[in-house]
Amino acid sequence: MRRTTKVKTSGGLRPRLGTQLRGEMAAAYAARGNGSADLALHYSPKAQKDVALSGQLQFLNFLYCEIDSDVKTANYAPFSSIVRLAGENFASLIDVEITTIDGRLIWRRLVQSEPDTAKFVEDLRTSVGRGVLANVSALEVWTYGQLTTNPIRLRSALRAVSWMAGARYWPLAQFKREVLALIESRRTVTFDDVLSLEQGARRALVGAAVLEMACTGTVRSDLAEVPLHGLTLFHRIGDRKC
Repeated sequence: MRRTTKVKTSGGLRPRLGTQLRGEMAAAYAARGNGSADLALHYSPKAQKDVALSGQLQFLNFLYCEIDSDVKTANYAPFSSIVRLAGENFASLIDVEITTIDGRLIWRRLVQSEPDTAKFVEDLRTSVGRGVLANVSALEVWTYGQLTTNPIRLRSALRAVSWMAGARYWPLAQFKREVLALIESRRTVTFDDVLSLEQGARRALVGAAVLEMACTGTVRSDLAEVPLHGLTLFHRIGDRKC
């Protein structure tokens, strides 16, 4: 049995973060087997937990998904859920399972470049949307080139995820109401405007709140065009682009 050191928090006893992360990374390394890809552990707001990402393609896809307001949830280790439905051959081909805000289920495969010649890929293409896979809306194949088309978007995503990860254990509803009231009154605000709503450590919470709202489509932003900084713009849904 793995032993962990526990600490008292407002929500009760939890394993110390360092101990918890070491355990999760050890499990991820063991699951990787003989693979040699880099392994990263990040908190995912879309999955609402820490996720292990093996290799550059998975990390880039993670950043893209987390900042995409059309993505509601993302499963970055979908093998066990897919294998029960479609079998090991198909499950081994999928790197992430995405649910969109309009309810579509998308399976995404990551490859270094086209053409994708892996065994069973064409069989999977013809099976999606039919029979036991009737609820799967699409199979997407993304390459390294597609994932790196917009480096600014990736940089913004990494910074935004860091802000949201820091606030993962705090309720943000109050801060979101403050942000919405500010945007309703001004229509367009900067990140510095949002941070000025609070003082001290609470500035980080209101910052995380507006970033979560941007990544879920509650408000709009220019995060895909400008790296996250004090003058990043946030505005009401329905208004013209920043």
